[in-house]
Amino acid sequence: MRQRATGAGLAFALLATTAAAQEEVYLKVTSPGLQRVVIGVAPFTSRSAVDAVATSQFMNTLRTDLDQTAVMGLLPEENARLVEPAPGNPGLTRQRWRSVGAQLLLDGTFSGAGNQLVVEAQLWELTSGEIAYSRRFQAGNALAATMAHTLANEIVRLLTGQPGPFLSRIAFISDRSGAKELWLMRWDGSDPQQLTTHRSIALAPAWSPDGQWLAFTSFLRGQPQLFVLRPTQGSFKPISTLPGVNTSASFSPDGKQVVFAAGDDGNTHLWVVPAEGGTPVQLTTTRGISTQPAWSPNGRQIVFTSTMGGSPQLYAIDAEGTNLRRLTFEDKFADEAAWAPDGVRLAYTTQVDGRFQIATLDLRTNARAVIDGPGSNESPCWSPDGTTLAFVSTRTGRKQIFITDPLGRPRQITNDGNNTQPSWVAQVQ
Repeated sequence: MRQRATGAGLAFALLATTAAAQEEVYLKVTSPGLQRVVIGVAPFTSRSAVDAVATSQFMNTLRTDLDQTAVMGLLPEENARLVEPAPGNPGLTRQRWRSVGAQLLLDGTFSGAGNQLVVEAQLWELTSGEIAYSRRFQAGNALAATMAHTLANEIVRLLTGQPGPFLSRIAFISDRSGAKELWLMRWDGSDPQQLTTHRSIALAPAWSPDGQWLAFTSFLRGQPQLFVLRPTQGSFKPISTLPGVNTSASFSPDGKQVVFAAGDDGNTHLWVVPAEGGTPVQLTTTRGISTQPAWSPNGRQIVFTSTMGGSPQLYAIDAEGTNLRRLTFEDKFADEAAWAPDGVRLAYTTQVDGRFQIATLDLRTNARAVIDGPGSNESPCWSPDGTTLAFVSTRTGRKQIFITDPLGRPRQITNDGNNTQPSWVAQVQ
């Protein structure tokens, strides 16, 4: 394996020269006015006999991924068709790509034997004519899509300093198999996998930061208890069996602790328990219902929902349970807070004219925005890179999971049954 990449200056240079700004359409979670780098993808050539299905899957996956980020988009197909390759003169060919609007050009070759596919890819910065990135991949034909996702991730990292979402997974709850079970899918809704077959009720999945564990609530043993499950192995174990409901787990950033809500008789409090299991420690003592905790990315505070003031509102406390403060004041209802990876933005569920809607809150400025979409919209969660939101909507009838595309428009990624409570992680370990 070999790899070459330029520094972060490439991203700034390209973003500064992009002509067309994005249109505000539905929900934009990146910086206002962010402009997308235009990338052309040349047909990869084959050096030897290769599996046509694998190479087709690789190219289709790669093109789809590269057009689904907030920082870059594919050169329109009608522009790409105008490029006439110059045999024996690759420099002239690249100039022609630049003349039709591409700022970056990705080209490469396929080779391999048997069930192995080898991909060699180069990314050219067309203004300077220099290679910005190159890498060689080799894996079985069955992993062609995974190689494409990995390549797309690394190109996003080159431009932003953070990997793209293309190897990420979303855990969710679905009743498509007849009961509310825990499921897993890729970021785009593909490759759904059922993780539990308890024929009971599963709720509120939450990832450990390293993607090794999922915490969730299950009625498997009658009383709703809190469990952790290792998706790659299928093994699970209880970590809290306090009286009443045990739910709404959130891992600390170091993965060592889990905060959750538990209680009965009209009073629900926040508790903290070691992720490996142990004795839970009570964190809040206020009257009413305190639930839906979310640990901040820096580990210093926890946002949660409480009815201590009457209606459900968002509050924050320090991780030790001190310094209680209220965050939402303009909402009649505020719930299901989710931290952006930058640690300064929250997405949450509010209520407008009797319907649930998604809102965002910037904790630096207290700027609040409500995104009014059709149907009821709830349960937001951020992509690992903070550029996209997943949420649940009834706009098509049943509850389905949507994600925002690079222009902020919602795109449905589930269809079968009712699908709720998405939880996003960078990669399952």
